[in-house]
Amino acid sequence: MGVTDVDDKIIQRAQEQQMSFQTLAREQERQFFQDMTKLYVKPPTVITRVSEHLPEIVQYIQDIEREGFAYEAADGSGVYFSTQKMGTSYGKLDPARQTQQGVETEAQMAAVASVEESRNVDETETQKKDPRDFALWKAAKDSDEPAWCSPWGMGRPGWHIECSAMTHHVLGDKLDVHTGGVDLRFPHHNNEIAQCEAHNNTCGHNEEWCKHFVHFGHLYIRGRKMSKSLKNFIGVKDFLEKGHTADAFRLFCLQFKYRANLVYSEDRIRDAEAIADRLRGFFRSAMVYGYDHAISSSHAARDDVRSKRCEKEDLQMLDVLFSTQAQVDEVLLNDLDTPRALSLILELISRGNMYLLTKRGDREAPDEVLMSLTDYVLDVLDLFGLEGLHAEFSATMRRRFASLNQKQSNQSDPMICWEGHDTLLRTLLKFRTSVRVEALRDPKQLVSARILELCDTLRNEELHQLGIQVEDLAPGQSVFKLLSPAERKVAEADVVRSKYSAVAKAADEGVLALKQKQQEFEELMQIAPSELFKKSPEYADRFFSLRADGFPTHEDNLPLTKSQQKKLAKKLAKHERSYAKYWEDRKNHGQ
Repeated sequence: MGVTDVDDKIIQRAQEQQMSFQTLAREQERQFFQDMTKLYVKPPTVITRVSEHLPEIVQYIQDIEREGFAYEAADGSGVYFSTQKMGTSYGKLDPARQTQQGVETEAQMAAVASVEESRNVDETETQKKDPRDFALWKAAKDSDEPAWCSPWGMGRPGWHIECSAMTHHVLGDKLDVHTGGVDLRFPHHNNEIAQCEAHNNTCGHNEEWCKHFVHFGHLYIRGRKMSKSLKNFIGVKDFLEKGHTADAFRLFCLQFKYRANLVYSEDRIRDAEAIADRLRGFFRSAMVYGYDHAISSSHAARDDVRSKRCEKEDLQMLDVLFSTQAQVDEVLLNDLDTPRALSLILELISRGNMYLLTKRGDREAPDEVLMSLTDYVLDVLDLFGLEGLHAEFSATMRRRFASLNQKQSNQSDPMICWEGHDTLLRTLLKFRTSVRVEALRDPKQLVSARILELCDTLRNEELHQLGIQVEDLAPGQSVFKLLSPAERKVAEADVVRSKYSAVAKAADEGVLALKQKQQEFEELMQIAPSELFKKSPEYADRFFSLRADGFPTHEDNLPLTKSQQKKLAKKLAKHERSYAKYWEDRKNHGQ
């Protein structure tokens, strides 16, 4: 991974903050990698910083100059790449050329709007032989800016050459894949191709430098590209502090092609969280099924003499699984079609849930079918980097099936030892579930209410402090999760806080909630129905475009669906009734 720590903007910002460019760059680099870790992004194999590769960059420029692909400006302002020397080979990623070939789309044209001007504002046309030429080396202008020795005097490298030289230093003459945002395609990647192919020609290699470029779309919010310059961005830290997860952000991204521009909104993040809940629901159903099946089959026969025969439902489930595996491979190989791959996985778990319903209570059902299904879904979670979901269920699910072929006499195996604790815990939870079911038959009775309270205490305090999180799915069904050390510390702190705040919270909560609700209602009644979607806290700044009567037509630059329009129309009608009644009452009471 390349780190551009020698850059006009870095240097300018460092001067404004009265610090060295290295200090500023290292701090931003540290923050970046911290954010990437929080999003479960794996660290790079190699990090290349411009400031640590100046000898390689200078040598790279010399190689290009030696073959006539570069020239020194007459006024000594720097060294430029000669696009005329490249001839028709220059401009392979030029949007103008792509448009002529019928490749470029309007969205792509907008996305690659010139980045060159902001980075090379000091390059004047008079010093270049061709307007398309770009700087390889910039002569130092004053003593305050960082500069290094070179055959052309003190100065620093141009933007494009930095990446090419560092890439060559680590990976050699050729690349299979080069990635980056779509805004880097032109001019940056376009000029990288020119430099590298000129350099490779110098080295005796005139083949294509890079086989494939992968360009990612931008992240948009309220119809505009998210960026620091527009001050409309949401940082990773802010995103996570809202209660969202890295998995939710990944699922949000997976729903769109990597080349598409993503429109960020809280609604779309909630949609992603709903997908995460569907995945959790599948694994929890599988856990309940596995436990019920293990209990029922243990009374029927030993595992080594039980039938492994697959019936019609088992074979149908396997057919769906094998078909899904093949289709997921196919769509991912077809330009990384993650939206389709995710859709296939969700269809698979829906079929899996139906399969679990049909097999519930079947003592002879083979465990291997469910094991294969859950293993594959876990593998896909791992592939997509959904580490939170993967960590939440992988250990429990795979531990449940790990002992299928193990002998029960092997007491030295730590997995077998855990299975004993696992069984003990499940027995306790089964007893708690049975007691709750009986108490829920008549929860208004004093004894029943006390039993339910004790069951909640066991779940929320006793087991929580032991690092065990229990969730009641429905009457008669509960699942548990073993908390990590970090999660356990949080759980212990939560229990302590809840004990001290419960009484005060219960006393104040009702009064505060009533006051808050009344205040919100009074404020809402000051907004006329025609202004509802402009000024109300629920809708302010949400809609991209509204009709003359104030009714919204677009959200995030996308037309509202009929379903959205219908919901908003109901909201408007309700507000109109409340607004009319509120002001009629005030008029009647002389207010």
